[in-house]
Amino acid sequence: MAWVEITEADVQTRLAGAELSAYRSAAKASGQADPLSEIITAVVDEVRGYIAACDRNTLGAGTTIPSKLKSATLNLIRYRLITRLPIAISDERKEEYRDAINLLERVSDCRFAVEDPITESTETIASAKPLMGERTLTYNRDNQDGA
Repeated sequence: MAWVEITEADVQTRLAGAELSAYRSAAKASGQADPLSEIITAVVDEVRGYIAACDRNTLGAGTTIPSKLKSATLNLIRYRLITRLPIAISDERKEEYRDAINLLERVSDCRFAVEDPITESTETIASAKPLMGERTLTYNRDNQDGA
């Protein structure tokens, strides 16, 4: 399977036209841009972070994600759009959001495999894993053995 970019057209497949229009225009401050592209960017970055957390994974070029994570990514985007407004969220959509997060956690724990991209990213990801074996000792003047 390929790595794909998430587009506004992809998001439109998850929401009715009127619903998407309402989420995009409501709760905006004066002069604030349409929030959809910002939400897409933020969620894709987050998904790529989950992928990079597993050292067996290789990131694809640009802002791509594995196509097998597209559905989960779209569920996160939809949820983030909806939660911009003070409205009730259906139990089904809450469940889909939780399922998406659970899947991404499995990806980050290397318990759900994603395919290698055809074109690898040149992005360097800093490891958040702690260095093992280092220890700092504090010397206590009252206790001469250094414990």
